[in-house]
Amino acid sequence: MAGLAALVLAGCGQPVAQTQAEFTAVPAQLPVSGGEVSFFWQAEGAGEVTVTSEPALPGFPLTTRDRSFSVKVRGNPTTAAKTYRFTLELATPQGRVAKTQTVTVEPQASVSCPSSSRPAARAALAAPEQVRPAGLGRFDRPYASGRLLVFSKSGSRLQKLGAVRLEGGWGLVRVPQGQEAAKARALVERGLADYAQPEYLYEAAEAAVPPANRQYPAQDELFAQMRLEQAWKGLNAGCERPVVAVADTGFFTDRPDLAPNLTPQSSWLDVVGPSLEAPQPRQGAVAPHGGDSHGTAVASVIAATTNDGSMLAGVSYNLAQVLPIKIFDAQGRTGTLQIAQALEYAAGQTEIGGRTFTNPTPAQVVNLSLAGQAFDPYLESVLARVSAQGLVVVAASGNSDSASVGYPASSPYVLAVGATDAQGRRAVWGNGFGSNYGPELDFVAPGTAVPSYGGQAADGVGNAYGTSMSAAFVSATVALHLYQNQRQRGTFHPEGAGSGTLEAVRSCLRSAAQLSAPSPELGHGLIDVSKVIDPANPACN
Repeated sequence: MAGLAALVLAGCGQPVAQTQAEFTAVPAQLPVSGGEVSFFWQAEGAGEVTVTSEPALPGFPLTTRDRSFSVKVRGNPTTAAKTYRFTLELATPQGRVAKTQTVTVEPQASVSCPSSSRPAARAALAAPEQVRPAGLGRFDRPYASGRLLVFSKSGSRLQKLGAVRLEGGWGLVRVPQGQEAAKARALVERGLADYAQPEYLYEAAEAAVPPANRQYPAQDELFAQMRLEQAWKGLNAGCERPVVAVADTGFFTDRPDLAPNLTPQSSWLDVVGPSLEAPQPRQGAVAPHGGDSHGTAVASVIAATTNDGSMLAGVSYNLAQVLPIKIFDAQGRTGTLQIAQALEYAAGQTEIGGRTFTNPTPAQVVNLSLAGQAFDPYLESVLARVSAQGLVVVAASGNSDSASVGYPASSPYVLAVGATDAQGRRAVWGNGFGSNYGPELDFVAPGTAVPSYGGQAADGVGNAYGTSMSAAFVSATVALHLYQNQRQRGTFHPEGAGSGTLEAVRSCLRSAAQLSAPSPELGHGLIDVSKVIDPANPACN
C-alpha cells in the first residue's frame, strides 16, 4: 500500500521495535475543477493524529482519531499544475512518525502566444526522420471505437490486413467495437503489424462552460446579457494577462477565491491611509477600514477565481489580474488628489507627500466605480495624460437616477457605463436610486442583484446593486479584448496605439454593442463580448 514506512529508533546503539505506518490519498490527482480527496491511515498503537496541508486549506491543521477522513480541494485557476502536500504526524509507543502524501490539481487548458506583434519568419523545417514505432499504443485514453491505426514496414502486410493506406507506412484498420485493444495485441503478436494504436480523441482547448462555481446559476442570466459564455469558449489561458487597476475602498486580499487573480503584493498601494486630511500612503497594504468592502465586491466581479469550485465566477475567467489601489479613508471619503494619484500609479508612477511610488506591474485598464457631481479640471488633465499613455479608464455613471452622467464618467477620456435590470432596461431601483444617463453614456451592463464578494468571510456572497458593478463588467470586457490582442498579435494594444488606445477600444466595443446609434438611457447598450473577442471582427483587430 502507498505510504508504507518503518520507524527504527536506536537505544544504546541497538535497534528497537519497528512501527509500521501507512498513509494513503485517493485520488492523488484531481481535475482542474478540484474535488474530494479521501485519506486513509493505519499505524500500530497510534491514537490521535494531526494532519497539516501546504498550502494551507480551510480546516487544517486537522486533529482526529478517525482512520479515514475526506477533504474538498479547490480547483486550479492557473495554467500550472498545483500540488498540495499533506503531512500526517502521529505518536506511537516507539516515538513520533510523520508521513506525507501529495495531491495534484490539473491546470487550466492553455495556448501558445506570439512574443511580439510581428510574426516571426518561420524557419525552414528539415525533412523529418520517419517514425518507426513498435508494440502497442495506450488503450486507457479516450479513443474512437471500431478503428485502429497500424504501422508496418511492409506494405504487403497492410494490404493483407485490408487497411486503408495512409502516408509513411501507416494504415487504418476496422475492428469490432469493444475489441480494439484485443485486436491490436493480436496483430502485433502475430507479426501482422509492427505497431497498433487506437485513434485517439482530442478536445478543443477551451474554457469549461458553464464553469464549476457553486453559485454560478445565480450569475448565468446576468452573464447571458453580455454573451459571456460564448466569449469564454473562444478564449484560453496561457498568454500574458492584462492588469485592471481597481481604485476603491480597500480589499480583502487574503480571500482564496480572489487572491490568485491579484497582482503581486509589492504592487498594491494605499494612497490615503485612515485620513484624507493627513494621508499616510503605504505600498503593499490595502485592507479596508470596515467589515464590508466595496472594492472587494468590484474586484470579484472582474476577477473572482473561476472553474475552481469556489462560489462565484469572474467575468474575465482568470484571464485578467486586478491591481488593488485603496483611495478611500476610514470615513469613506476620497478626493481629486487620491483619484489622480491612483491613475498615475496605475500608469506607472506617482508622487504622494514628496515620496515617489513606482508600480512594478502597470495596468492597462483602470476601474473607477465612483461618481461626483462637478467637472474637475485637475482630474481631467490627469485623465488626458494617462489616456495618452494608453491607459483605458472605465467609470460608473452614478446611481442618483439623474439625466446627467456623473464625473469622471462624463469625461471624453473615460468609458461611461450605466446599469441594466434583469430585462436589460435602464435600472431604476426606487427612492431616487437609479442608473444615471445622458448623452455622455457609452454603454450599459448588469447592475441589479449582481452576486459578489464584499466581506472577508469565506464563501460569503451578497447581491450588489449599482453602476459600480456595471463598470466592473465593462472593465473586465476591455481586459478580455486586450487579452485577445495579446493572444493574436503579442501586444495588448492596437497597432500604433498609445494615445489612440482608448478610441480603438471604444470603437471595438461599439461594434459589438446593441445599438449603432446611441440612446440617452442606454448609450450603445449592452456589449456582446463574444463579438469583442472574435478574430473575424475587423473593428477589434
